[in-house]
Amino acid sequence: MKIRSVSLAILRKEDRILVQEINFPDISTTFYRPIGGTIEFGENSKKTLIRELKEELDQEIEEPRLISVIENIFGVEDELGHEIDFIYEASFIDKSQYNQEEFVGIEGSIPYKACWKPITYFSTTMDDVKLVPDGPFIQRNTFEEKNGIIRYYIKKD
Repeated sequence: MKIRSVSLAILRKEDRILVQEINFPDISTTFYRPIGGTIEFGENSKKTLIRELKEELDQEIEEPRLISVIENIFGVEDELGHEIDFIYEASFIDKSQYNQEEFVGIEGSIPYKACWKPITYFSTTMDDVKLVPDGPFIQRNTFEEKNGIIRYYIKKD
């Protein structure tokens, strides 16, 4: 398997983030991942994020801001995955989207459910819920909004 480069959006609604719900047939854990997708050859990570939100949710976003890059090595269903994840702060241009509790996204031709989850939902120790990639990145960092400016306080390992 090759290394994949991925762009993901942290879309915030108060203390919640928008995540895709992912289930595998033989795994009891429900995985949650910020919305985004694979960077195509010759495409930069920012353009990927804009394209993926349009393709998957039919939504446009304001200028995204890169907040982190994570190397993610993981295993699912006896497969080893390796990603370089570009994590962006983003917001919908159409502010009415923040009134929706759930979204139906499309990954290729397969529909998926996306929903707003509190960041604290992932900080409890539950074997059946996992935030990916590197859930601890989001959990151990602080988001603060003051006068319309969102600040990220990133704790070093």
